[in-house]
Order: sequence, then structure tokens, then C-alpha cells
Amino acid sequence: MTLASFNTDDFLHPLDLAARQRLEKVPGLQAATKKYRSMIADRRDRAWLLSNAIRLGPQQFPDVYKLLPPICDAFGIERPALYLMPGPANAMTIGHSRTCIVLHNEVFRDLPEDEIQAVLAHECGHILAEHVLYRQMALAVFGGMGALSGKAGMVAALLSEPLKAALLDWYRKSELTADRAAVAFMGGPDELQRALFHLNGIPKWLPKDQINYDAFAAQADEFDAAMNETKLDRFLLRQLDNDATHPNPALRLREIRRWADSETLRQVMAIAKGAGTPSIDGSSGEPCGGCARPVSADWLFCQGCGAALAAVPGAAS
Repeated sequence: MTLASFNTDDFLHPLDLAARQRLEKVPGLQAATKKYRSMIADRRDRAWLLSNAIRLGPQQFPDVYKLLPPICDAFGIERPALYLMPGPANAMTIGHSRTCIVLHNEVFRDLPEDEIQAVLAHECGHILAEHVLYRQMALAVFGGMGALSGKAGMVAALLSEPLKAALLDWYRKSELTADRAAVAFMGGPDELQRALFHLNGIPKWLPKDQINYDAFAAQADEFDAAMNETKLDRFLLRQLDNDATHPNPALRLREIRRWADSETLRQVMAIAKGAGTPSIDGSSGEPCGGCARPVSADWLFCQGCGAALAAVPGAAS
């Protein structure tokens, strides 16, 4: 892909924005953040990685490391340190002042090279969107940092139950922004949606004609219908999210595909590639009822305030 210039506003998901705004209204967040930064110093995690993980670079697994710099250049971010450590196929970004991306070695078993780059673009999306501090807090609280943690109890003690719930809700929704960033960098959804399938159990040797993304996205529509059948259904189905750190895969794939088909992404790509400057956001001519910002006909939520846009004429459903 030709190097482009992206910024957070290009792909900030409205659910991410709305959840972040709700999170920052929870009493105690600023105090907890200050204590977290003073007690859980970045240098501790960096020291652990330096002594236990393999740092990749031009002289260390260069064929893997070479996937990272083009993403950083396109996003206009400093290159994070890239580490490899044992573990199930996954990646994470840590470090507020010295950012690091950690790849777990089983990604090489489950994903081909182009999908690994999509995963790296997703992680760099978190950096560009300035997600790292709150996400690192969430990982420490909910045990997602594994060997780097050992401090979940201490961090959890800093947070009230409402703050924990708000933090985890935002953590899940921040994934949607990072997914959008990966799709924008890769120039389409193919690599990321294949990676999502492979990370959820589809072997990478399975022929492409055996995979039906539309069928999986349709499961998300069926899930939505099930949530609206009875109050008990809504209660039971919402419990699925209580301890989840990522959006449900079917819902996540549907969001990826909606973004890939959106006029907003086409405009972002056109601007990034220097093909001109279209009119503001592909406005439908109808303002958002919450913040009065012009909105696009294909938005489900306002990208300014996160309000639902079902009433906007021509809005996607």
C-alpha cells in the first residue's frame, strides 16, 4: 500500500467515543489513573520484557519486524518496541510512556504474514487513538497481562465496581476503533476478517471457498433478534459481555464489514491517497440530534457524540 496519512478522527468508532466519555464521568478515574501511573511504572514492564522476551528489529527476525514500520509511518506514530514471547495466538500493546507491542508466538502458527500485519495495524490503531493507558489498566485489573501482571489485585483495589465495569465496557469498544484502523491501513477488510476467523478456530490451511463471512455476520443479526424477544433473553444475553475483554466475534466481524462498505471509509482512503477532499463526512444534510454535527447517511451512530442515528433518513440499519 502507498504510504498515507491517517489520524484518529478518520476511524474513531462512535461506540468507543461514547464509552470513553461515560468512563471519564465515573468518579475516581483520575485518582485511580494517577495512582496506577505512579505505582505501576512502565519501566517495570519494560525491564521484564527486556529480560524475558525477544525484541525484534532489523537484526532480529527482520522479516517479521519489517511489517511494522510502514504502519507507523502511515499513522504518524513513533515506532513501538516489538517483542515476541510464548503464548496463544494474540497480541497486546502496553506502556504509556514507552510503548511496546507484544506478539505471542502462536500467531505464526495460526496466521500468515499479511494477517500478522493486519494484527500489528490493529495494535498501532490503539496507539494512534491513545488507548494504551486505560487498556493497560484494564489488562492489569482483569488479568490479561499474564506474566507481566502479578499486580492485578493491587490495581483492582484502586477501582470501584462501577469504574471496573465502565473500564471493561470501554475496553471492548476500543477494539472497534483499532479494527477500523487496520482495515484503513490494509486498504480493505480481507486480511483482518481472515485473521479474526483464524484466531477463532478456523485453520489457516482451510481453502478460502470454505469460509463465508456473510453467514457469520448474519449470526450477529440473529443475535440482535434474540436479544429483543423477551426481557429474560435480554438479561441472559447481556451476561455474555460481563467478563469479556473483546467484542463477540460475530458482532465484531459485522462491524468490520459495515466499515469496509461505508462511504466514510471510501472518503478516508481518497483523502489519504491524495485523491481530493470530498465534502464534510458525506453529510446526509440532517444534523445529529445530540450534538448537531453533520452526519453521513451510512452512520449508525454520530461520530461526534455517539448518539444513535436511526432517525436519520437513509441511515444504515
